[in-house]
Amino acid sequence: MIWRKAIAVLLPIVLSGCSYSYDLLAVVWDGHLTFVVDPTSAQRPSCLRYVDVTADIAVTGSDGKRYDPAPGTHTAWLENIDYDDDCLNKFPLMYGSRLKGRHRPEGPLIVAMPLRRGVVYGITTTTGATGYGGGRFVIHADGRVENLRRQTTDSGNETTPKP
Repeated sequence: MIWRKAIAVLLPIVLSGCSYSYDLLAVVWDGHLTFVVDPTSAQRPSCLRYVDVTADIAVTGSDGKRYDPAPGTHTAWLENIDYDDDCLNKFPLMYGSRLKGRHRPEGPLIVAMPLRRGVVYGITTTTGATGYGGGRFVIHADGRVENLRRQTTDSGNETTPKP
């Protein structure tokens, strides 16, 4: 009986430590937009399996609230690889480079589209089965890339970048 209580108390604590998050930065490397793990991030993820780059083109209404004129249609790049890929994909990741391995059949594959200057983009990634990365960036008119703070919820928790 005491073992059951101990397991009931410890199991949620142990399982909650299985996932991890890390911040991503967009940089220009050899003339190409490239995503890297923020050097200040505590995690060093490997085995990249999922990448999603979306445009943040929400507008601010006259009431001061942000509205997305066409929800879910701003994906610039989306790939999702099976877990049996032998860890073929790692950071740094150049924008638009096809992920190696077998693409998952249940989700769409969106080949990278040209990015526009002045638009805020968000990137989310999954590494392994439980590592989650994210970041936001904008490419300015002069070609300079600026990394932005990640979006937060009203409670202050970080969220994945969303349009």
